[in-house]
Amino acid sequence: MPILRDLSITLTAEELLAERGRNKQRSRLIAAAQEAIALGQTLFAPAAMYEVFDVHSVAGERVALGAREQEVISHTATLPHSSAPLALTVGPKADLLAPAQQLLVVVYTIGSALEARVGDLTRAGEPLLSYLLDCAGVTALGVVGERVHCLAEELAVERGWPRGIGLATPQQASRFLIPRGWGVSPALSPGSLVGWTLQGQQELCSLLPIAEIGVRLNEYCVLEPHKSVSVVIGMGPGYESHKVGSVCRYCALQDSCWRYRSTNQQMTNHKSER
Repeated sequence: MPILRDLSITLTAEELLAERGRNKQRSRLIAAAQEAIALGQTLFAPAAMYEVFDVHSVAGERVALGAREQEVISHTATLPHSSAPLALTVGPKADLLAPAQQLLVVVYTIGSALEARVGDLTRAGEPLLSYLLDCAGVTALGVVGERVHCLAEELAVERGWPRGIGLATPQQASRFLIPRGWGVSPALSPGSLVGWTLQGQQELCSLLPIAEIGVRLNEYCVLEPHKSVSVVIGMGPGYESHKVGSVCRYCALQDSCWRYRSTNQQMTNHKSER
């Protein structure tokens, strides 16, 4: 089962504070953010486990899956769950995966050490450093998520190249006007995509041996460590986009999401200035 571990995470105090709506000119906050980031760099343990599945069909709210790609390559079926029917009940937005010929299934994390240190700092009476370290963890998890998006985009490009052209990189393909390959869906996650409840993580996580990267699903269908994410991304020639996008407009949390409200406000301000 493929696992990405060598994932570089680079953060700055300015971007960390800007993401939280803080005044980045306040020297105390800058210094505290820098301390939090430096501490976070000693605690981040990023890992992303993934597998690619064929998509048999999308019917109603359900996505039926076929063999894992590694099974097809090796002509074996030795991985767990390979003999059972594989499917995900994604909900009313399952049509977002209708163009997919394959599905990238991923669980990624930054590990448990940062969460433990956040708790230690809170108990030690250092709320600002504790808060900013937690913010650094959220931002770092987003960096890992971006790497997962890049992985999906790279895999999709590879699958669309004509066989036998002998090109080694997407850049070479672009240079010689070779078609850019398959497109990709937005990133879809249980509990975020409207209609795909958090309980959907049971089906998704059953597809991967997530314990190998130190992740588990608790009795409330929440991933532990909490700074972990499960996601699927469709790949196929029917997608127009070659970049993994957002499903904010379909998100079950959009009414309470500060990032969504901030983006909408910026768009409103931009339109009013025109």
